[in-house]
Amino acid sequence: MRILLIFIITFIINTQNSWSQTELLWEITIENSTNKSYLFGTIHSGDSRLFPLDSMIYKSLLNSEVLALELDPSNMKNIKMLKKMLLKDQTLEDLYSKKNYKILKDFLNDSLNIAPLMVNNMQPIFIEQLIDQSFIKNEHDPIDIHLHKNALINNISIVGLETIDEQMNTLLSIETSNQAKNLITKVKEFNRQELLNDMDSLIAAYIKKDIELYLNKELEKTKKDNEEFLENFIYSRNKTMSKRAVRIINENKTFIAVGAAHLYGENGMISLLKKEGLILRPLH
Repeated sequence: MRILLIFIITFIINTQNSWSQTELLWEITIENSTNKSYLFGTIHSGDSRLFPLDSMIYKSLLNSEVLALELDPSNMKNIKMLKKMLLKDQTLEDLYSKKNYKILKDFLNDSLNIAPLMVNNMQPIFIEQLIDQSFIKNEHDPIDIHLHKNALINNISIVGLETIDEQMNTLLSIETSNQAKNLITKVKEFNRQELLNDMDSLIAAYIKKDIELYLNKELEKTKKDNEEFLENFIYSRNKTMSKRAVRIINENKTFIAVGAAHLYGENGMISLLKKEGLILRPLH
C-alpha cells in the first residue's frame, strides 16, 4: 500500500511541518500585476466520491491560459518511459529464490490473472503498482487526467513541471534489490480488504481536507525510511517544480495541479513559491 500512496497523493511525512493550512486550491498573484494563477492539490484517483469537483476549481481552470501538471499525460506513452520500466540483463526470476519466485508467479496468475511471462522483465516497483491498481475501482478519470481533458476541450495549453526522465529516475532511485524485497513482502502480506479500507480512508481524508490525521497514520508505517523518502520523492521534486512554475506564472495565467502533499510544509510548494515573491491566498 505504501508505494500506491506515494503515487496517489505523494504524502509528506514529517511531524515537524505545520499542517494547519490544508486548503487544496490557492490563488497566486504577483505584485503589481492583475493576473491570477492557481495551485491545486490532487490525488490520482477517479473515485466517484471525488466528483464533480468544486465549481471554483473548474472556474479557476477556465480562467487560466496554461495547465501545468507534474507530467504532461500526452507524454506518458513515450517509448523511453516504457523502456525504463524494464529490468536490464535480468528477469524477475533472477531476483528471487525458487520458492519466492513461485509464490510471486502463483499470486500474479491466480489473483490478477497475469501470466508471469508478461511481466518477467518488468522492474518490481511497477508490478507493485499493477497489483495495487488492479483492486481499485475508478469510475471516473483520475483528477489530474480529468483536468487535462478539460484543458484540451477548452484550448488551454498543457505543460509538465517534470520530465519523464526525472520522474522515472526518482522511482528507480530505489535499488532493484529493495524493489524486489518490497514486492515479495507485498505479495506475502497482501490483504485486499485492508487495501480497500486504506483507500477509503485516503478518499475520506481528501474530501474533508483532513490530511493531517491520515498523515499521522502513514508516518508509523514509513519512519525507517523517512528522510530518504522525503528527499527523493518530495523535497527535491518540490524545488524543481516550484522553479519551473515561477517561470510559467510570470508569463501566463496558470493553473498548477500537483499531488496534494507537494503543497504543504516548510519545504512544500506553497512555502517555496512565497519565497520566490509570489502571493498565495487559500480559496477552497
